[in-house]
Amino acid sequence: YCSGEGGNCYVSTANLDGETNLKLKAAPAATQSVLGPPSSQQQADWDPLPHLSELSGSILAEAPNSNIHDFNGSLKVGGKAPESLGSKQLLMRGTVLRNTTLCIGVVCYTGADTRMIRNSRPAHLKQSNLEIITNAAMLIILAVQAVFAFASAVLHCQFTPLLKEHWYLFPTDIILPEMLGWWLTFFTLYSNLMPISLYPTVEFCNAFQCYFIRNDKHMYYKKQFFNNGVGYPAVARSSNLCQELGQVGYIFSDKTGTLTQNDMELKRVAIANIKYGTFEQGGEDGFNGGHELQAARGGMHGPSVDAFLEVLAVAHTVMITTGKDGRPQYEAESPDEFALVSSAAEQGWAFRGRRGRDVCVDMTAPGSATRQLTYTVLATNEFNSTRKRMSVVVQKGEEFLLFVKGADNVMLDRAANKHPQLEKDLKEFSIQGLRTLVIGYRRLSLPEVQNWQARYDVAMRETKNREQKLADVAEDIEVSLDILGTTAIEDKLQEGVPETIEKIRAAGIKLWVLTGDKLETARNIGFSTKVLTPSMDLRIIDEEEGTMNLDELQRDWDFDDPGRKALMISGKALQVFMESDETKEQLLDIAQGSSVLIACRVSPAQKAQMVRLVREGISPQPVTLSVGDGANDVPMIQEAQVGVGIAGKEGRQAVNNSDFAIAQFKYLQRLLLVHGRWNYRRACTFTLFTFWRNMVQVLMMMYYTMMSGFSGTALYEDWIRLSFNVLCTLPILAAGCMDQDVPARVALKNPELYEIGRQGTDLNTRKTLYTIGSAILHSLVLFWVAIPAFPGLEIHGTGDYYSFGTICYTCLLIDVNYRAIFCSNSHNKYTIGAVIMSFAMYIFWLVFYPMNKLLADILSPNMYMVPAHMVGTLYFWFSVIATPLIAMMLDVFMSFCFHHYWPDMKDQVAVTPRGLGQTEFSEEEEWLAHNSDQESDSGSAEGMLESKVGSVDLTPFGQQAVPMFRFADHLRPHFKVVAAGVFAGFTLLLIGGLCLYHSHQYKQVRIEYARNNKTIGAFVDPNQLWLHRPIGTLDSEIRTLDCKPNEDGSERVCKVTVVFPEGMRKPLLMYTVGPVFQNYNAYMRSEVAKEVMGNEVPEGLRKTMCQQPQTRVWNVSGTEVPIVPCGMKTISFFNDTFEVVGRRIDVKNIAWDSDVERYNNPPDYGSPGKEWLYQMFPGVIDQTLGVKDEAFVSWMRPSAVPRVWNRYGYMEDSYAPGENLTLVIHSRWPLHNISDGFKELVITEYGVFGGRHDLFGYVVTIAGIVSFLLAGAAVAMEWFRPLQYMTDFGQMTDFGHDEVSESCSDKE
Repeated sequence: YCSGEGGNCYVSTANLDGETNLKLKAAPAATQSVLGPPSSQQQADWDPLPHLSELSGSILAEAPNSNIHDFNGSLKVGGKAPESLGSKQLLMRGTVLRNTTLCIGVVCYTGADTRMIRNSRPAHLKQSNLEIITNAAMLIILAVQAVFAFASAVLHCQFTPLLKEHWYLFPTDIILPEMLGWWLTFFTLYSNLMPISLYPTVEFCNAFQCYFIRNDKHMYYKKQFFNNGVGYPAVARSSNLCQELGQVGYIFSDKTGTLTQNDMELKRVAIANIKYGTFEQGGEDGFNGGHELQAARGGMHGPSVDAFLEVLAVAHTVMITTGKDGRPQYEAESPDEFALVSSAAEQGWAFRGRRGRDVCVDMTAPGSATRQLTYTVLATNEFNSTRKRMSVVVQKGEEFLLFVKGADNVMLDRAANKHPQLEKDLKEFSIQGLRTLVIGYRRLSLPEVQNWQARYDVAMRETKNREQKLADVAEDIEVSLDILGTTAIEDKLQEGVPETIEKIRAAGIKLWVLTGDKLETARNIGFSTKVLTPSMDLRIIDEEEGTMNLDELQRDWDFDDPGRKALMISGKALQVFMESDETKEQLLDIAQGSSVLIACRVSPAQKAQMVRLVREGISPQPVTLSVGDGANDVPMIQEAQVGVGIAGKEGRQAVNNSDFAIAQFKYLQRLLLVHGRWNYRRACTFTLFTFWRNMVQVLMMMYYTMMSGFSGTALYEDWIRLSFNVLCTLPILAAGCMDQDVPARVALKNPELYEIGRQGTDLNTRKTLYTIGSAILHSLVLFWVAIPAFPGLEIHGTGDYYSFGTICYTCLLIDVNYRAIFCSNSHNKYTIGAVIMSFAMYIFWLVFYPMNKLLADILSPNMYMVPAHMVGTLYFWFSVIATPLIAMMLDVFMSFCFHHYWPDMKDQVAVTPRGLGQTEFSEEEEWLAHNSDQESDSGSAEGMLESKVGSVDLTPFGQQAVPMFRFADHLRPHFKVVAAGVFAGFTLLLIGGLCLYHSHQYKQVRIEYARNNKTIGAFVDPNQLWLHRPIGTLDSEIRTLDCKPNEDGSERVCKVTVVFPEGMRKPLLMYTVGPVFQNYNAYMRSEVAKEVMGNEVPEGLRKTMCQQPQTRVWNVSGTEVPIVPCGMKTISFFNDTFEVVGRRIDVKNIAWDSDVERYNNPPDYGSPGKEWLYQMFPGVIDQTLGVKDEAFVSWMRPSAVPRVWNRYGYMEDSYAPGENLTLVIHSRWPLHNISDGFKELVITEYGVFGGRHDLFGYVVTIAGIVSFLLAGAAVAMEWFRPLQYMTDFGQMTDFGHDEVSESCSDKE
């Protein structure tokens, strides 16, 4: 039962199918008559609920399914014959009742059986090409990581025999087989090679890219009659596909509502061989033939005209509702019907409403009063894509009529006579791009109606295949039609469609239009939208109007110039060719040879089939984009990699199933050419950057592994290394969100720039190899700038593992931040701010962690005060300056070479800044002028903007119009290399010159007093990995003598006299011993920090940290006593001592004050039952000091390289030229069988530049010279092979002022 007139009600099905038009539902007559009011009572006063007890019956319903458009069932009430139930009697879950007071129904389906739930499914998962490539790259990186780990494990096993000669080393025992265990160790060590942080980085950047798309004011649409007057911004529904917008190779577009406005207006009619109304593209609105038509109604053609209008007023499913203003308004299921019924009303045949099965029409004849006509609808044969027509059987008084309207081909096939003039009119209307419907009718006799009605009722009661049986019944009556004429409706082109299509074609994107319109209409819309141009060679594949011979088409068609080829194909031909794989491939080959394809008369399934044909048939697979506005476009939108829904008048079904939504087709050019291109380049930049930075870090760790005995020691301290992903991701985040290689105006005016993404040139094999080469080069620069600086660091006490690793990490961080700036095309306050924040957070972490004793003691005690000592060393500052300069010069030159020999389109477009004097407000005014038809109550431009846009972010950030700059944007690429080369060259030469000059100012004497001449058995020689003495040491500065400990291990005393020919100022005494692997992983971990700091520790902890008994207990007269403190560091303490005859050596200040303060003896220090340091090393360790002895404290800070350079003491006096010095050497520290082992005493002058070591100066100086050479090479390359530009610098067209203070030139 329904309280609406005639048992009707209206529902909105927008939640189910996205359609915004109200649908008519009707209660079954059997129940409506029982529950309805008697004829004497008004409907508004009637209460049907008390009468429910009078109702009894049964319902037969079909099994639960997902079909939201059809329903088959029957209702039997009492002893009456069953009444069929259809979709008009089904109120589905999710529909909204409108304009109706009361409905009473029976629940047939609940829960999971409802149509709404059965149509619910998980969101269609789409992966971008970038995600697919990234996932594949991750697998490759995993394999590379495994190979690196395997190689390191093999080298470890090869190196182990040498390590066993080192008496102080006790390699860790592992449970697993040695090879497998060490492979796992190195696999874990190199785990940063796989950039897991890339995934959250991508999502973060995607979120911002979606934000910018959503807030782009240039894609914001507001019209008075669109979307209820509410502005509609672009919508990004799938954040992971933002990059795909920049790689589209094929666009599949619907026509109606997509290229056209889906705003239907009746423009012309042809009745009785006479045409009424005229049409001109972009002309006046509405039907301008009304006067002629009214005149014809009063003449000899009056009956034909009235019959024509009568069909328009009666044969439809339009309903009338009351609008907000209280006036009646039409609600139609399609814009076509609305246009036809409205036009009929304007011409005197006004539909006034429905009462049950009756249709009421007011007919006003010229010069006569209005008559109210009532038609009883006996049956309605509904429209579908197969029938392509709809009809109604009505009774008008005693007269029975069949009213039909439909597509020309099906209507003319069912006409009683030929209509050659009508066919000419149809062709003329189609040429004008108008949509046509043929109108017909037939008078029926009572017996014919009764006979047909009986068969119709039987079909209506069917519960299986009801739709097909109803169509078969309709086929029987829709014959021998009297054709009254045809309507011609304009589906207006959307604004900017031709220009957008031209841009799409210029970008190299192929456009395929897939429409349900007939061929002639599609062809003419194609020309009006500039999808087709007169210069194109247009071929048609169709059984009636073209050819079906694909072989002949391939032979005759010249494929040398695909840009001038266009192809049209009908749905019928497409169905034939898609049945065979052979013809399918042949059709695809022909289609690929054309720039445009238009498929007409295609079904929604065929649209999806065409998209699938391209995706699966073309290799490499292109990125496809489908754009449409209706429910019939959903299949192709879901099939394409990128689906764009247009918020049109056919509901929101396409929008609801799309990845991106826009209000107008013209916004597609900005979505692709601007946002898509930017997003693709941004995504490729931060993807390659992330792989690059992780590769650099791991390569440096691999190099260092060679210097740590392949023991798995990380170059960087663990808690410092943990900050890598955060600190090194920040710099690229801002660029990944906001980088712009060219401004939006330039991208729009130069659509050929889009080919960079379409061809995937930013993330191909060549670019990947370039990135790998750059990573290797950077890692070598970083490592081989830090290593030569080691002697200068060690003289100042910062050559230990923790300081050296932190210096390397600092240089790495600087290099990563520099690289992020280099890889960015443009810079603004956010990108620069991200770099500053990265450094600020690193400084904060250094202050918060290593400089905080409480936290350092908990995490890593040996890191305490490392930053303070690090920044106090001159070579630290030289390293952090030289590293980015060398990297910059190499990057600029490599980039120049890459783009010189493999230029992309952007490299060939030279752009100069224009309109920089324009302000951002003038840009807003320009936008306002573009949208001048939008109303606002505000008087100011700013107020207008706010009132129109509402939720759209109009700040410079939201509009991606933040003021930005580019480095050296006015220079040609080779001039940039010159500028970088000169700047880097002069700076590096200055640093190198200073280092070399001061290095030679420091005098030294090196006394090698012990050497083991045994060579190693392994194929890796550590002395080839690390230099014995600093570069720059003269032979005249070296003294040698044999002062090894005695064979029984006892002390050996030697005396040597040294002459200082040039004198020496207060020299520093240092000892060097090697190879000693203090940076061996197990060696560094063999220490109990709390024990060294004077705390009592449980024996279990001692056993855990000092695993080998030799490092934990000491044998004293056959009794084992615990060593305090335990560990390899303790037992390997360098216990050689030196004396200067007649002079005093100051042994203070050779260790860090912070370490001396941190070290403490335990409360029971000196008690028996333990082996104390002064007992283990008598005469070396001061008993009163114990662990606070600075010689021991200095030794406990492990060297970063396999050679120990430690300070021994300072001479208080200077030596005059020719003065000599006599040394007494107490040689105790055993070399044993250490291959190529040596011990050396160094007497050297020192200062802020360290001591004698030329290698750093040489490296930096050579780098400076190379910088000048590379600058010269770039000039020579440009001279002999200049890069050709599409336009000269400074001669570009004025591209406007798309962003404030924004330049547009290329950046190497």
